[in-house]
Amino acid sequence: MKKILFSLFVAMGFAAAVHAQQDAEYNMYMFNGLYINPAYAGSQDVVSVMGIYRHQWAGLDGAPRTFNASVHSPLRREQYALGMTISNDRLGLTNSFNATGAFAYRIKLGKDNILAIGIQAGATYYQQRNTEATTPSNNYDYLFSVNTNLWLPNFGAGVYAYGKRYFAGFSMPHMLPFSLNQKWKLNASDAVAHQYNYYLVTAGYVFGKDAAIVKVRPSFLMKYQKGLPYDVPNFDFNLGLLFIDRVWFIVGARTGGEAFSVLGDTKQTAKQKPFNLEGLVGMVQAKVTPQLSIGYSYQYSISKLRSYETGTHEIMIGYEFWYNKKRFVTPRFVKYF
Repeated sequence: MKKILFSLFVAMGFAAAVHAQQDAEYNMYMFNGLYINPAYAGSQDVVSVMGIYRHQWAGLDGAPRTFNASVHSPLRREQYALGMTISNDRLGLTNSFNATGAFAYRIKLGKDNILAIGIQAGATYYQQRNTEATTPSNNYDYLFSVNTNLWLPNFGAGVYAYGKRYFAGFSMPHMLPFSLNQKWKLNASDAVAHQYNYYLVTAGYVFGKDAAIVKVRPSFLMKYQKGLPYDVPNFDFNLGLLFIDRVWFIVGARTGGEAFSVLGDTKQTAKQKPFNLEGLVGMVQAKVTPQLSIGYSYQYSISKLRSYETGTHEIMIGYEFWYNKKRFVTPRFVKYF
């Protein structure tokens, strides 16, 4: 019975008192940086295509299923780069499709260091199919009598600095806040889901000599958005081991989560534990060929959600096109970021 009631909450999506609508999050964000920062465009120095599918909270009816694909490349004048990202996010009765274009201006700082400044613009087509809901005892509920379809534009910007062994970035994927109502009122009540400004900070470094069989790469991602529980940032912490410059094994931990609001925790309890551990993550990514890479991620829930679901799965696939054979005479097997 509890699982049925919780599934109904998930199916309701953003129709009721949900305080913030965030973008879908991926454990394997480090392999698809364009999704979180437009300044990442062109950083692979080739035409790079990447896709990630995420099945969150497997076993729970109406749980999120998301897909993201991106392509980016430097132009002939290497200081410029372009990128494109498309994504689809399904959660219960809601579905959103987003398409975003990115432009980056890259500045060389010495031989191997680059500082990139990026901007992006796109739009989200948001659907909420309330009339498909099955309400308790089939009672009429006005909340579920009207569907919602909206086009929601947005803009973003970011900076990204990187070299052979490090990266650091800051981005605002959403600079135009809005609420999910028919009039796009930015000051709508808290009963309407909002998309607030979203701030991301990420960094990482690779330790180990070039000839080392094993290299170590710690990294983190900080995420902050108004309306999050406790009003404090969420974090992803990861530690990766690179074997023979081909295979990544990564373990990580993620803080945050909103399960307390569904499963009975009080706001006072939440304040006492502002950095709750949401889940533990394990990932593997391998370079199958110089151009083709594949990966898999599994997240085990630490929150009370573990009683209702069996984990979160992600699958990724990437491909790099050597569009300039003279420049890339020797295919690169190693790419740390």
